Amino acid sequence: MKKNELVHLHALLTCVAEDFAGRGVVESEAFAEYRALGISARSLRASREDHQTAVRLLAETLSAAAAEDADHGTPGDTHLSPR
Repeated sequence: MKKNELVHLHALLTCVAEDFAGRGVVESEAFAEYRALGISARSLRASREDHQTAVRLLAETLSAAAAEDADHGTPGDTHLSPR
């Protein structure tokens, strides 16, 4: 994946993370390890590898939160609409 594509994915995952935190799917503290990296989607001078690490960490955190939320959801709940 090219760096610009990785930065774009990073930005999209950041939006999902903000949405999850805003809807209470995950506590904002779950992203402490990601924030400790010091790399945001706006860190355009950061290396491709730094963005790759951040994307993987965000994706893992969001995946775990989504799986846990699905376990506690109601039958037929698609989680596509705001709560």
